[in-house]
Amino acid sequence: MRLFIGIDIPAELKHFLLSFQSELRGLGVNGSWKSTDNFHITLEFLGELDPKAVPVIFESMSLAAENCKSFKIDIGGLGVFPSYKRPHTLWTGVGGNLMELNQLREGIHALLVNKSFTLESKKFKPHITLASRPNLNRIDLSSLMTKKLGEFQVKEVTLFESTVLQGKRTYKSLNHARLQ
Repeated sequence: MRLFIGIDIPAELKHFLLSFQSELRGLGVNGSWKSTDNFHITLEFLGELDPKAVPVIFESMSLAAENCKSFKIDIGGLGVFPSYKRPHTLWTGVGGNLMELNQLREGIHALLVNKSFTLESKKFKPHITLASRPNLNRIDLSSLMTKKLGEFQVKEVTLFESTVLQGKRTYKSLNHARLQ
């Protein structure tokens, strides 16, 4: 199973993200656009694991969630990985209560490392992917860099399974852990 832990996005905000993608298309941005079902904030990518690991992962998620109060984050702006000269991923940013978001992510990370999971060590940069392999050549996106798309209350974290169906990556929710 290919697994990751993340925060699902409310349906209303997914609609705003879809409209934002349309706005970008209207400006001439091309790429492999993410579907509304795939909008999320990844907290921890776990990779390919045996299904027997799911209960241990869920236990760690639940423990970390119990130690975090619900918090509000906002979504907006525009960015790319790794750079605008060599864009691989076009994303919108996550702001607001980043201290709480980072505390939740670090709690999950520490508990999983303590259970001997091998995890990525790169710096956590919360975002929502809009498109992969974007073509941004000579497109002025400066007016969208700080565009606000919305906000929501984070109340739970989700364990997702990532699969490929008919050539498209899909994410299935396996379990949720509620925050305080």
